[in-house]
Amino acid sequence: METSHEDKLDLIKKYYREFFRDAVKNRWLEVPEDIKHREIGYGYLKKVDNRNLSFNSQGEYLNWVLDRSPFHLYKSLAYMRYPSSVGGAQKKGLFRREIAFDIDVHKLKRCTHRDQGWLCRHCLEEGKKQVFILIDEFLIPDFGLSKRDLKIVFSGNRGYHIYIKPRDEDIRDTIEHWSREERRYFIEYILGKNLSLSSVGSGWKRRILKAIKNRRLLAQLERSSNWRRILERLREKERKRIVSIIEKVKNRLELDEKVMEDDIRLLRVIGSLHGYTGFMVKEIKYNSLEHFDPLRDGIYPKFNREYYNVKIKERIDPLRIGDNLYTYRSKEVPVSVILYLFGHGVDFEILD
Repeated sequence: METSHEDKLDLIKKYYREFFRDAVKNRWLEVPEDIKHREIGYGYLKKVDNRNLSFNSQGEYLNWVLDRSPFHLYKSLAYMRYPSSVGGAQKKGLFRREIAFDIDVHKLKRCTHRDQGWLCRHCLEEGKKQVFILIDEFLIPDFGLSKRDLKIVFSGNRGYHIYIKPRDEDIRDTIEHWSREERRYFIEYILGKNLSLSSVGSGWKRRILKAIKNRRLLAQLERSSNWRRILERLREKERKRIVSIIEKVKNRLELDEKVMEDDIRLLRVIGSLHGYTGFMVKEIKYNSLEHFDPLRDGIYPKFNREYYNVKIKERIDPLRIGDNLYTYRSKEVPVSVILYLFGHGVDFEILD
């Protein structure tokens, strides 16, 4: 007898309920700071089916999570006077906003999967690499932040969220009151969108010079901030090569700009699950990031202890979970793979 979509959905909901029961009991599910001023959004088959929810207390919020156990759970980055009001920042009464980046990596040329939405070690490693670029080449040297001022969170898919949480309360208060335009300027600087070759600042000069090997040209560029004048004197072939290097350095980060700019943007709740992969939205300390393996460490351990007999009815790209590789020929898979297949809309049947 073929498993119906409703039966599979009920099974998935069962495991999300179990997860949230453990998450609340063991206190790893994030309770957004100042919960009564935060908007909550959630979804099941879509990322956000509903938003404009608010709760008066931590207990009310946690009881709701236990009752609904959503596949996707979000909180607003903004603090709002009227978080349940429908409309933009003005209607919601936004009065401050967390500063966070969303590294959102897409399929790479070297990825081993055909499906754009699939995962492999290459795109996952690229996401991690970009976290180090953002922190080590921008946030620490250019803005004077330390590792302890940052919170790194695996998104549950191919990306990471990096929150800026300065320990200095005055600095935190200042940046969390930035306007939309100030946040836009901040991310445009990091993406090199406002880089002028007529006046190259010290941060961008440092980053680009590391990529240039021509010693004679390096000496000239180090002494000057007006690179346009120097490049104009080069032969066309060499000038194009240097411009290409500059563009490559500028384009190393894939940041979702709306997460920084949008006043009422939602971001996944830390300690929840990603409804497309079933992986944990998990905080990682900077010193642990290098050895963090999302395909092992991003999985809730209980999801690898129970297995189901399945028939996968379409070709899929191979999926590695921990030390095991699963393909469309796999006959027995753990709950972690069931959640992943369901989240990706793969046609499969659960056998008796």
